[in-house]
Amino acid sequence: MLDRKFMDKMAMKVRKRYVEHIFLKGKDVNDKKFKPYDKTPASKLYGERKRANKFKRQSSAFKNTTSPVLTGDFMNDCKPYSTNNSFGIIWAAYGSRVKHLADRDRKVTTKAQPFPEPILKMIGIDINKEVKRKLPKSKTTRIKIGK
Repeated sequence: MLDRKFMDKMAMKVRKRYVEHIFLKGKDVNDKKFKPYDKTPASKLYGERKRANKFKRQSSAFKNTTSPVLTGDFMNDCKPYSTNNSFGIIWAAYGSRVKHLADRDRKVTTKAQPFPEPILKMIGIDINKEVKRKLPKSKTTRIKIGK
């Protein structure tokens, strides 16, 4: 019922919304703003250097945010993937940063909450629309028992 074409379309749509939510809006997977850089001296120093645009290859568009974006590599490495019966996002090279960020209470995805709630709602709505579109239009079903 849900074919590969639908899975490909959903993978692209989910990736776009995910990048917008996590990186551009600066919200974590629990739909809360990322916390400021001030828990430890190292974190505070990192935040000061990020705001001052002192890092090599730093993306200046994100210098005043707490989003997990410094050079843009992590954000750009987030890729859509799909199979015949599933879709999602993966990090091809920077997957280890997901755990690194989670260890610092900056969760971009978890096993319990793979996507932020607004994206999960969007996925549910799109799947319901596709199922309704694919189901037969007839309201009655005839079942013939016997010969």
